[in-house]
Amino acid sequence: MIDSVKTNIILSMEEKYCLYDGIIDSHFHQLEMKKKELCPYSIIKKCIEKGLDLALDISTDTETFSERLGFAEHFPEIYISAGLSVGKAESSLSEIESMLSDLEKQLEENKDNPKLRAVGETGLDRYWNHGDVKKETNLFEAQVMLADKYSLPVIIHNREADSEILEVLGRLKPSKGGIIHCFSSDWTFAEKALDLGFMISFAGNLTYKKTEKMREVCIKIPEDSILIETDAPYLTPQKVRKYKNHPGFIGYTYELAAELRGMKTENLVSAVNRNFRQLLNL
Repeated sequence: MIDSVKTNIILSMEEKYCLYDGIIDSHFHQLEMKKKELCPYSIIKKCIEKGLDLALDISTDTETFSERLGFAEHFPEIYISAGLSVGKAESSLSEIESMLSDLEKQLEENKDNPKLRAVGETGLDRYWNHGDVKKETNLFEAQVMLADKYSLPVIIHNREADSEILEVLGRLKPSKGGIIHCFSSDWTFAEKALDLGFMISFAGNLTYKKTEKMREVCIKIPEDSILIETDAPYLTPQKVRKYKNHPGFIGYTYELAAELRGMKTENLVSAVNRNFRQLLNL
Protein backbone atom coordinates (compact mmCIF):
# COMPACT_ATOMS: atom_id res chain seq x y z
CA MET A 1 0.00 0.00 0.00
CA ILE A 2 2.88 2.35 0.80
CA ASP A 3 4.43 1.75 -2.66
CA SER A 4 1.10 2.59 -4.29
CA VAL A 5 0.81 5.91 -2.45
CA LYS A 6 4.41 6.87 -3.24
CA THR A 7 3.90 5.99 -6.90
CA ASN A 8 0.85 8.22 -7.22
CA ILE A 9 2.85 11.13 -5.84
CA ILE A 10 5.70 10.57 -8.30
CA LEU A 11 3.55 9.94 -11.34
CA SER A 12 1.55 13.09 -10.66
CA MET A 13 4.69 15.04 -11.66
CA GLU A 14 3.66 14.57 -15.28
CA GLU A 15 5.34 17.72 -16.51
CA LYS A 16 8.62 16.72 -14.88
CA TYR A 17 9.22 13.66 -17.07
CA CYS A 18 11.68 14.50 -19.84
CA LEU A 19 12.05 11.74 -22.44
CA TYR A 20 12.35 11.39 -26.22
CA ASP A 21 11.41 8.54 -28.52
CA GLY A 22 14.24 6.00 -28.67
CA ILE A 23 16.02 7.34 -25.58
CA ILE A 24 18.24 5.05 -23.49
CA ASP A 25 19.53 5.09 -19.92
CA SER A 26 22.87 3.31 -19.85
CA HIS A 27 23.04 3.04 -16.05
CA PHE A 28 20.38 3.00 -13.34
CA HIS A 29 19.77 1.08 -10.09
CA GLN A 30 16.16 0.00 -9.70
CA LEU A 31 16.59 -1.58 -6.26
CA GLU A 32 18.33 1.52 -4.94
CA MET A 33 15.40 3.54 -6.32
CA LYS A 34 13.11 1.32 -4.28
CA LYS A 35 15.18 1.99 -1.15
CA LYS A 36 14.63 5.70 -1.76
CA GLU A 37 10.85 5.06 -1.70
CA LEU A 38 10.41 5.28 -5.46
CA CYS A 39 8.42 2.59 -7.27
CA PRO A 40 10.64 1.28 -10.10
CA TYR A 41 7.93 -0.79 -11.79
CA SER A 42 5.49 2.09 -12.21
CA ILE A 43 8.19 4.59 -13.13
CA ILE A 44 9.78 2.34 -15.77
CA LYS A 45 6.35 1.53 -17.20
CA LYS A 46 5.61 5.26 -17.50
CA CYS A 47 9.05 5.94 -19.00
CA ILE A 48 8.54 3.28 -21.67
CA GLU A 49 5.18 4.84 -22.57
CA LYS A 50 6.98 8.18 -22.96
CA GLY A 51 9.83 6.96 -25.19
CA LEU A 52 12.37 4.97 -23.13
CA ASP A 53 13.74 2.37 -25.54
CA LEU A 54 16.46 0.61 -23.53
CA ALA A 55 17.99 0.79 -20.06
CA LEU A 56 20.61 -1.13 -18.10
CA ASP A 57 19.89 -1.95 -14.44
CA ILE A 58 23.28 -2.12 -12.75
CA SER A 59 24.14 -4.70 -10.10
CA THR A 60 26.20 -3.83 -7.04
CA ASP A 61 26.10 -7.19 -5.24
CA THR A 62 25.40 -10.87 -5.81
CA GLU A 63 22.59 -11.19 -3.26
CA THR A 64 20.06 -9.20 -5.30
CA PHE A 65 20.96 -10.53 -8.76
CA SER A 66 17.87 -12.76 -8.98
CA GLU A 67 15.59 -9.89 -7.97
CA ARG A 68 17.11 -7.61 -10.64
CA LEU A 69 16.76 -10.36 -13.22
CA GLY A 70 13.12 -10.89 -12.26
CA PHE A 71 12.44 -7.17 -12.65
CA ALA A 72 14.05 -7.09 -16.10
CA GLU A 73 11.96 -10.02 -17.25
CA HIS A 74 8.84 -7.83 -16.88
CA PHE A 75 10.16 -5.41 -19.52
CA PRO A 76 11.65 -6.22 -22.95
CA GLU A 77 13.40 -2.83 -22.76
CA ILE A 78 15.38 -3.56 -19.55
CA TYR A 79 18.68 -5.43 -19.33
CA ILE A 80 20.98 -6.07 -16.37
CA SER A 81 24.61 -6.39 -15.35
CA ALA A 82 26.17 -8.68 -12.75
CA GLY A 83 28.85 -7.31 -10.49
CA LEU A 84 30.23 -6.21 -7.15
CA SER A 85 30.56 -2.52 -6.36
CA VAL A 86 33.81 -1.02 -5.15
CA GLY A 87 32.26 -0.73 -1.68
CA LYS A 88 32.49 -4.51 -1.30
CA ALA A 89 36.25 -4.04 -0.80
CA GLU A 90 35.41 -3.17 2.80
CA SER A 91 34.60 -6.87 3.35
CA SER A 92 37.11 -9.43 4.62
CA LEU A 93 39.29 -11.35 2.16
CA SER A 94 37.29 -14.52 2.69
CA GLU A 95 34.02 -12.66 2.11
CA ILE A 96 35.38 -11.13 -1.08
CA GLU A 97 36.50 -14.53 -2.35
CA SER A 98 33.02 -15.91 -1.63
CA MET A 99 31.32 -13.01 -3.42
CA LEU A 100 33.57 -13.42 -6.46
CA SER A 101 32.79 -17.13 -6.52
CA ASP A 102 29.06 -16.35 -6.42
CA LEU A 103 29.50 -13.78 -9.19
CA GLU A 104 31.27 -16.25 -11.46
CA LYS A 105 28.53 -18.80 -10.78
CA GLN A 106 25.87 -16.25 -11.77
CA LEU A 107 27.74 -15.41 -14.96
CA GLU A 108 28.16 -19.09 -15.83
CA GLU A 109 24.53 -19.96 -15.14
CA ASN A 110 23.28 -16.98 -17.17
CA LYS A 111 25.83 -16.91 -19.99
CA ASP A 112 23.07 -17.64 -22.50
CA ASN A 113 20.47 -15.42 -20.84
CA PRO A 114 19.78 -12.47 -23.20
CA LYS A 115 19.00 -10.22 -20.23
CA LEU A 116 22.58 -10.31 -18.89
CA ARG A 117 24.68 -7.88 -20.93
CA ALA A 118 27.57 -6.60 -18.80
CA VAL A 119 29.78 -7.08 -15.74
CA GLY A 120 29.88 -4.40 -13.06
CA GLU A 121 29.75 -1.91 -11.81
CA THR A 122 33.30 -2.26 -10.56
CA GLY A 123 36.28 0.02 -10.35
CA LEU A 124 38.33 2.15 -7.99
CA ASP A 125 37.39 4.99 -5.65
CA ARG A 126 40.13 7.03 -4.05
CA TYR A 127 37.67 9.53 -2.60
CA TRP A 128 35.89 7.20 -0.19
CA ASN A 129 38.74 4.66 0.20
CA HIS A 130 36.65 1.50 0.53
CA GLY A 131 38.81 -1.02 2.38
CA ASP A 132 42.53 -1.07 1.63
CA VAL A 133 43.94 -0.26 -1.80
CA LYS A 134 45.09 -3.82 -2.50
CA LYS A 135 41.68 -5.39 -1.80
CA GLU A 136 39.94 -2.74 -3.89
CA THR A 137 42.32 -3.29 -6.81
CA ASN A 138 42.07 -7.08 -6.62
CA LEU A 139 38.26 -6.90 -6.60
CA PHE A 140 38.38 -4.67 -9.67
CA GLU A 141 40.88 -6.81 -11.57
CA ALA A 142 38.95 -10.02 -10.87
CA GLN A 143 35.79 -8.58 -12.43
CA VAL A 144 37.61 -7.23 -15.48
CA MET A 145 38.94 -10.75 -16.04
CA LEU A 146 35.48 -12.25 -15.58
CA ALA A 147 34.07 -9.81 -18.13
CA ASP A 148 36.71 -11.00 -20.58
CA LYS A 149 36.07 -14.66 -19.77
CA TYR A 150 32.36 -14.29 -20.57
CA SER A 151 32.85 -11.88 -23.48
CA LEU A 152 30.91 -9.06 -21.83
CA PRO A 153 31.65 -5.34 -21.57
CA VAL A 154 32.59 -4.06 -18.11
CA ILE A 155 31.02 -1.07 -16.34
CA ILE A 156 33.68 1.07 -14.66
CA HIS A 157 33.28 3.26 -11.57
CA ASN A 158 36.12 5.78 -11.32
CA ARG A 159 36.50 8.41 -8.67
CA GLU A 160 39.86 10.15 -8.39
CA ALA A 161 41.67 7.05 -9.65
CA ASP A 162 42.41 7.91 -13.27
CA SER A 163 45.96 6.57 -13.53
CA GLU A 164 45.21 3.37 -11.62
CA ILE A 165 42.10 2.62 -13.69
CA LEU A 166 44.05 3.10 -16.91
CA GLU A 167 46.90 0.92 -15.66
CA VAL A 168 44.57 -2.00 -14.90
CA LEU A 169 42.61 -1.67 -18.15
CA GLY A 170 45.77 -1.23 -20.19
CA ARG A 171 47.32 -4.33 -18.64
CA LEU A 172 44.27 -6.60 -18.76
CA LYS A 173 42.85 -5.23 -22.04
CA PRO A 174 39.20 -6.40 -21.79
CA SER A 175 38.29 -7.54 -25.29
CA LYS A 176 34.70 -6.21 -25.24
CA GLY A 177 35.59 -2.83 -23.79
CA GLY A 178 32.91 -1.25 -21.68
CA ILE A 179 31.65 1.99 -20.18
CA ILE A 180 33.32 4.60 -18.02
CA HIS A 181 30.14 5.43 -16.16
CA CYS A 182 29.22 8.74 -14.53
CA PHE A 183 32.22 10.39 -16.15
CA SER A 184 33.86 13.06 -13.98
CA SER A 185 37.46 13.23 -15.21
CA ASP A 186 39.19 15.24 -17.94
CA TRP A 187 40.02 14.90 -21.63
CA THR A 188 43.44 13.34 -20.95
CA PHE A 189 41.79 10.40 -19.17
CA ALA A 190 38.89 10.22 -21.63
CA GLU A 191 41.17 10.03 -24.67
CA LYS A 192 43.13 7.13 -23.17
CA ALA A 193 39.94 5.31 -22.18
CA LEU A 194 38.61 5.72 -25.71
CA ASP A 195 41.85 4.24 -27.08
CA LEU A 196 41.25 1.20 -24.86
CA GLY A 197 37.85 0.65 -26.47
CA PHE A 198 35.64 2.22 -23.81
CA MET A 199 32.61 4.44 -24.19
CA ILE A 200 32.04 7.47 -21.96
CA SER A 201 28.72 7.89 -20.16
CA PHE A 202 27.57 11.22 -18.72
CA ALA A 203 25.12 11.49 -15.81
CA GLY A 204 23.10 14.31 -14.29
CA ASN A 205 26.18 15.90 -12.71
CA LEU A 206 27.03 17.17 -16.22
CA THR A 207 24.24 19.71 -15.64
CA TYR A 208 25.73 21.06 -12.39
CA LYS A 209 27.87 24.17 -12.00
CA LYS A 210 31.68 24.07 -12.14
CA THR A 211 31.87 21.09 -14.51
CA GLU A 212 34.02 22.73 -17.18
CA LYS A 213 36.40 19.78 -17.65
CA MET A 214 33.53 17.33 -17.91
CA ARG A 215 31.74 19.55 -20.42
CA GLU A 216 34.92 19.84 -22.48
CA VAL A 217 34.96 16.04 -22.80
CA CYS A 218 31.28 16.02 -23.75
CA ILE A 219 32.06 18.44 -26.58
CA LYS A 220 35.19 16.62 -27.82
CA ILE A 221 34.14 12.98 -27.57
CA PRO A 222 33.41 11.26 -30.92
CA GLU A 223 29.71 10.71 -31.60
CA ASP A 224 30.18 6.93 -31.72
CA SER A 225 31.57 6.81 -28.16
CA ILE A 226 29.07 8.79 -26.08
CA LEU A 227 26.39 7.43 -23.74
CA ILE A 228 23.99 9.11 -21.30
CA GLU A 229 22.77 7.74 -17.95
CA THR A 230 20.87 8.72 -14.84
CA ASP A 231 22.73 6.66 -12.20
CA ALA A 232 19.29 6.82 -10.57
CA PRO A 233 18.41 7.36 -7.80
CA TYR A 234 21.54 9.50 -7.58
CA LEU A 235 22.70 12.68 -9.39
CA THR A 236 19.35 14.23 -10.31
CA PRO A 237 19.75 16.77 -13.16
CA GLN A 238 19.88 20.40 -12.06
CA LYS A 239 16.41 21.39 -13.36
CA VAL A 240 14.71 18.80 -11.12
CA ARG A 241 17.36 18.46 -8.44
CA LYS A 242 14.90 18.72 -5.55
CA TYR A 243 13.42 15.34 -6.60
CA LYS A 244 14.80 11.82 -6.18
CA ASN A 245 16.30 10.78 -9.50
CA HIS A 246 14.79 8.20 -11.86
CA PRO A 247 15.05 7.36 -15.59
CA GLY A 248 12.19 9.71 -16.44
CA PHE A 249 14.54 12.65 -15.86
CA ILE A 250 17.24 11.55 -18.29
CA GLY A 251 16.11 13.86 -21.08
CA TYR A 252 17.43 16.88 -19.18
CA THR A 253 20.98 15.52 -19.44
CA TYR A 254 20.51 14.70 -23.13
CA GLU A 255 19.32 18.25 -23.77
CA LEU A 256 22.37 19.83 -22.18
CA ALA A 257 24.79 17.39 -23.83
CA ALA A 258 23.22 18.09 -27.23
CA GLU A 259 23.41 21.85 -26.64
CA LEU A 260 27.10 21.58 -25.73
CA ARG A 261 27.77 19.56 -28.88
CA GLY A 262 25.77 21.89 -31.11
CA MET A 263 23.29 19.26 -32.27
CA LYS A 264 19.60 18.49 -31.97
CA THR A 265 18.62 16.45 -28.94
CA GLU A 266 16.82 13.95 -31.18
CA ASN A 267 20.04 13.34 -33.13
CA LEU A 268 21.99 12.73 -29.94
CA VAL A 269 19.29 10.30 -28.79
CA SER A 270 19.69 8.36 -32.05
CA ALA A 271 23.50 8.30 -31.75
CA VAL A 272 23.46 7.11 -28.13
CA ASN A 273 20.90 4.43 -29.00
CA ARG A 274 23.19 3.11 -31.76
CA ASN A 275 26.22 3.15 -29.47
CA PHE A 276 24.42 1.33 -26.68
CA ARG A 277 23.07 -1.37 -28.98
CA GLN A 278 26.48 -1.90 -30.51
CA LEU A 279 28.27 -2.16 -27.16
CA LEU A 280 25.74 -4.56 -25.63
CA ASN A 281 25.32 -6.52 -28.88
CA LEU A 282 21.57 -5.86 -28.99
